[in-house]
Amino acid sequence: MSGRLSRMCLYGAFAVGLLSVPALADPGSSDSVARLEALLEAQQRKIEALEQQVAASAQADMDAARAQQMKQQIREVLSEAEFRESLMPSTLQAGYDNGFFIRSHDDKFKMKFNGLMQIRYTYSDMNAKNRYMMPGTQLRHDRSGIDGSRIRFRVSGHVYNKDLTYLLELDMSQGSAYDARVNYAWVNYRFAEEFQIKAGIFRVHSSRADTGSTATMQFVEYPVWNSVFILGNGTGISFWGNLMDGKGMYSIDVVNAMNAPGRRTITTDETLYTAGHDNNPGVVFRTVWALMSGHCLHPDDMGHWTEPCDMAIHDEPALNMGFHYAYNEDWHDGSMRIAYGRPKFFGRGGFGNTSSQQTQMHQVGLDAGFKYMGFSATAEYAMRVINPRDAGGGPPWSPLFIASGEQATTTTHGGYLQCGYFLPIPGHERQFEVVGRVGAIYIGPGEGQGTWTYAIGANYYIIGHKVKLQTDFTKITEAPVSASQWGIANVNDDAMIWRVQLQVSF
Repeated sequence: MSGRLSRMCLYGAFAVGLLSVPALADPGSSDSVARLEALLEAQQRKIEALEQQVAASAQADMDAARAQQMKQQIREVLSEAEFRESLMPSTLQAGYDNGFFIRSHDDKFKMKFNGLMQIRYTYSDMNAKNRYMMPGTQLRHDRSGIDGSRIRFRVSGHVYNKDLTYLLELDMSQGSAYDARVNYAWVNYRFAEEFQIKAGIFRVHSSRADTGSTATMQFVEYPVWNSVFILGNGTGISFWGNLMDGKGMYSIDVVNAMNAPGRRTITTDETLYTAGHDNNPGVVFRTVWALMSGHCLHPDDMGHWTEPCDMAIHDEPALNMGFHYAYNEDWHDGSMRIAYGRPKFFGRGGFGNTSSQQTQMHQVGLDAGFKYMGFSATAEYAMRVINPRDAGGGPPWSPLFIASGEQATTTTHGGYLQCGYFLPIPGHERQFEVVGRVGAIYIGPGEGQGTWTYAIGANYYIIGHKVKLQTDFTKITEAPVSASQWGIANVNDDAMIWRVQLQVSF
């Protein structure tokens, strides 16, 4: 098309040139002939120049067509995986996406590295009154110091395809004397989003507090409530899935023993009761449903329920509720700690702790989470039913019966409510959060004993959850357990605990 247009322009130019020849007074004169020859020669040069332009334009059109054809042929050739692999050998890709990663060019294999460090200062004001302590040992010393409360390194990713995922996490925290140990190690296969299977060492899906990430907590530490109703990690298999585009979730966990992933199946008879688990698995069922789906102003953040705070700032209310049921028949595992009310006459009252060995446990719990415009609220309630057992008949000579004298079915109740709110400071709307928590526990086994917990705190999210500074102050009227992780030195401490923690994760 452009070639024909160029020729028309050429002919038009020639015609214009002829018309521009001035009228000759004397066509036969020598001067007129010379002028005419000069004009014809100049016109010939213009025609040759135009012909060169036409040829160049045609060549350009032809080159463009050939280039387009070659591009299409290259696309077709490279679409063949076998030829592409022979032409361009596989190369690895690396970078950072919520963790440093290495993956194959076809994304069939991926390995991601994450780390977490929580450096914590704790000051615990020890009260002289503690009914658990022997007479003459009432002089108490306050506790103050810095710990690496959590130091963890994680490797995760997928192999062969994105449906087969894995995770390995090592813990090197203060609780393990800074020795490396396996915290989680599992593989997961997704048959469909609604049905997946996980096998290995994992945290059982029980309470909301127990299944949330320790990197996204609103307080420095778990609620004291969790120290009584915790089910912890286990080695086993989990059947789970997401329903209705993520609006619902379910899981069924079957583990060798609650809170004891290190127990083994095959041991010598001499070490069976100290290193091996019994033949009774623990079973936990959990389901969560979104009643109000909500909408985030910052959807690139963690999401609706992967964090308890409302850093995403929901401009529409979000509400979901969860339920869990756990069953455990413990003949010799002794993997869980049971708090009981000590007899007042001999034991001077207060709480005591003993093993779950030779007990049957049923635990049910309800929990809920709510978020709206920077405000968040989390509430949980749990009830644990304990049945002392004895295989030989007669009195149930379990550790619980020996310690408390209790041989009947008993229940323990507890719950907590915690709230948080991001201060609407211009330019820092998602950085400063104030939090509060109140909880209560009533221990049923034995004489019966209750305790209250109150806590307030503040969080400064420097770079979201990746870098944040937290502080909280906790008052426990009477500690039901002793646990360094919760900052509780002794059972029955009337404790006041102040903590400051810097968290860095990648």
